[in-house]
Amino acid sequence: MTDTWGPSRPPPSSGEGTPRLTDTWGPISSERPSSRPSTRPPTATGERAWYLELPCPPGEGTFRSKGIAYRGLAHLVTSRVEGGPPAFAAALPTPALQRFFDQPFLASSFYDMFPLVAGSGVLASLARIPLDVFAHQQGRTQAAHDVEHAYRALLQGKSTDDIHSRLRPLAGRYYDFGEWDVERQGPDRIRVVESALPIWIMPWFIPMQIGYFSGLMAAMGKPSSTVTMQSFRREGLAGAMPLVVLELAVVLRD
Repeated sequence: MTDTWGPSRPPPSSGEGTPRLTDTWGPISSERPSSRPSTRPPTATGERAWYLELPCPPGEGTFRSKGIAYRGLAHLVTSRVEGGPPAFAAALPTPALQRFFDQPFLASSFYDMFPLVAGSGVLASLARIPLDVFAHQQGRTQAAHDVEHAYRALLQGKSTDDIHSRLRPLAGRYYDFGEWDVERQGPDRIRVVESALPIWIMPWFIPMQIGYFSGLMAAMGKPSSTVTMQSFRREGLAGAMPLVVLELAVVLRD
């Protein structure tokens, strides 16, 4: 399986945890301009844990994800962190984040998505893995779980002939924001356009999505498929949060 960041945008180096957003956005400061919560990620995270500067207090975000994603993170905490959940909780830098992660997560309920990014960043740091690399692995792991368990009826045992028609409802089951347009562009190519996404999550979300689609195609019998980010552009605001459109190209290969 080959996963790329696009024909004109290389993946971040091992010292960077975010995609290089400057090609699209212009310079993005690595300094918080004031005490107001940041709504835009920095261009690199080698010296700064941007993911801990949530746009709003944990639990109050209006962009939400199903609890199944948090349960997936909990599985990684148990399997990858020496000391398990207590060590992860101790690494969370604020009481608010600790309280948020101390709650039970129901697989089918929706929760603020921003702490998921923060928790993933903390876990990547504990594992001494760059965030983009961790997010890619996280996406592949989640895809394998979904095929076998959570969305088994939708995905398992099916061919990729009509996968495009099943990806759209799958996205709707994960998030309560954004719009997903999935279309077949020939026998071996799928175009995925995800719009109205909050820019703050993108340094984690882009590699996670590439990993997720890679894992999904591999689990469905196309292990040599490629997933490429084709474009990334701004699209308005939701309050103070810039929104973006992400386009991925999936090329199916046995």
